[in-house]
Amino acid sequence: MKATLTIFSAFFFPLIGMISLSWAAAAPTRVDIAYPSPSPRVAPLWVAQDMDFFGKYGLKAQAVLVRNNTMLTAGFASGDINMAYTGGTTVLGVAAVGGESKMVLGFVSRGRGFLMVKPDIRKPADLAGKKFGVQSIGGTFWMYAMLGLEQLGLAVARDKIQFIVIGDQPLMMRALESGVIDAMMSTSRAFALDLKKKGFNLLAEVFPPMAATGLVARKPFLEKNPAVVENVVKALIEAEYFLLAPSGKNQTIKTLMNRLKMSDVSLAEEGYADIVKEFEPKPYPSLEGMRNMQRLMALQNPKFNELNPTHLIDASFLKKLEDSGFFAQLQARYKE
Repeated sequence: MKATLTIFSAFFFPLIGMISLSWAAAAPTRVDIAYPSPSPRVAPLWVAQDMDFFGKYGLKAQAVLVRNNTMLTAGFASGDINMAYTGGTTVLGVAAVGGESKMVLGFVSRGRGFLMVKPDIRKPADLAGKKFGVQSIGGTFWMYAMLGLEQLGLAVARDKIQFIVIGDQPLMMRALESGVIDAMMSTSRAFALDLKKKGFNLLAEVFPPMAATGLVARKPFLEKNPAVVENVVKALIEAEYFLLAPSGKNQTIKTLMNRLKMSDVSLAEEGYADIVKEFEPKPYPSLEGMRNMQRLMALQNPKFNELNPTHLIDASFLKKLEDSGFFAQLQARYKE
């Protein structure tokens, strides 16, 4: 009996060890991806979670909402945040305080902003002396606000326009509806249409070059974990191709309604229509968009003029995937 147990142990326990090692090798890599503002443009991140594209590439990803770009920038600078679904505002902000980050994906190279105002504001001059809601001073929504005011021939100081830090788009919408602010910029036509249905006016639209939506990684993390970053890029791009395909429309709308807590399917469909028009099939970060954002941020802090935007973009991951045929494979897989 003892001899039998010895033989059994000699065979079985090493086998258990092999199984454990195999399981450990296959265990997904945990990654946290921060994002500063819920909107339809975040769809690739949410769809990659809902459809488990992260799992397909060996990852277990957690999307973490950080309520404004100031907190996001501070997190990157301190090393508490390694990756974020964000854009040039974060990259430029981190660089301005001595940190290093790179934009490796850029889903949208030209932004679209909707200047929404209270019902009694009907012309640009009516904005004089009014309160304009933003997510943060110097952030993306502040930039859209500045562009909208430029387009209308208004100046913040001369026309006594006051910026009020409110929070992300849903919070700004509630502030506009409750009368806390008089105006706000939305980057989603779905949100703009929701406000129009409630009697608010669309005063202007802007279509600036912007490096506003993509993936940003801390340079030290990127250099130490290139395979992890590459797999995050793959998962997000596959999510993009999935949601841009007609066959992915229903799931994407379901995801948007769930994540944005929408009850009106027509608004979710408008949000989906926006991203179909805006998203780049080969999402290289936009240098032109980065430079435009730098120009606007320099209005707030001249230190931004000292930065070189070409050093803030790393397109090597996209180039590698394009050369390997990854985009062609996705195009064939999701071709209707």
